[in-house]
Amino acid sequence: MKIGIVKHLNARPLTLYFEKSPEFTPVYENPSVLIELLKQGELDCALVSSIECERNKDQFDYTKIVGVCARDVVRSVLFFQNQMEPGIPNVVYTDKGSRSSVCLLQCLFHLEYGKKIEVIPTDAKEISKMMDSGIGSHLLFGDHALLQTPIDGYRAIDLAEWWNRITGLYFCFAFWAYPKGKEWDNQIFLKALEYGLKELPTIISEEKRLPIAITERYLKQELHYIPEKKNLDGFALFIETAKGLSLL
Repeated sequence: MKIGIVKHLNARPLTLYFEKSPEFTPVYENPSVLIELLKQGELDCALVSSIECERNKDQFDYTKIVGVCARDVVRSVLFFQNQMEPGIPNVVYTDKGSRSSVCLLQCLFHLEYGKKIEVIPTDAKEISKMMDSGIGSHLLFGDHALLQTPIDGYRAIDLAEWWNRITGLYFCFAFWAYPKGKEWDNQIFLKALEYGLKELPTIISEEKRLPIAITERYLKQELHYIPEKKNLDGFALFIETAKGLSLL
């Protein structure tokens, strides 16, 4: 079976089992691409942005038994506010890899400022170049956010922390989704997570782009993979807010 694998560090505890098992053929891509491959019938299952699970629930079922979740800090979903811009930006250039992160940013601007911002999906490498030149405000997610070095004139705002401050709730960034009619036993996703958590020392030691202490804190403390009630309540509020803004 072909299974869509998110190619970022935050997903490794959920996906490593499927990458190692001969029963599955992994397809590595960003969540925004994986949902399109799922729609085209090219995948049997994929880890996709949580917002896409709701946007496409007429076509797909999804499980909330596991997911990419955060409480109050996530580190890998960051809004870089250009402090040279006057006031609140009207436009934000957003990493085109994750649609949940983009929708979350739009919901946060609405909840905080009562404003609906325009977003322009942009390649992450182009965003880094624009930031180096001091052009625009931006959103980066996943490894792109983790590896982005601080840039003078920009304030980095963690979206999970922002969401928690406003709502008092947690957030779910991604879930496993699959076409309606295809039966998936939730136990396989729990089994995969159990395997991934046992292999965390290996995942951490193999990550050479970041200091081990940061990788360990990120995967063991800042992220968690079994949604808690405050994650699910936060997800429900997220969907309700997105609906109110016609973002679904």
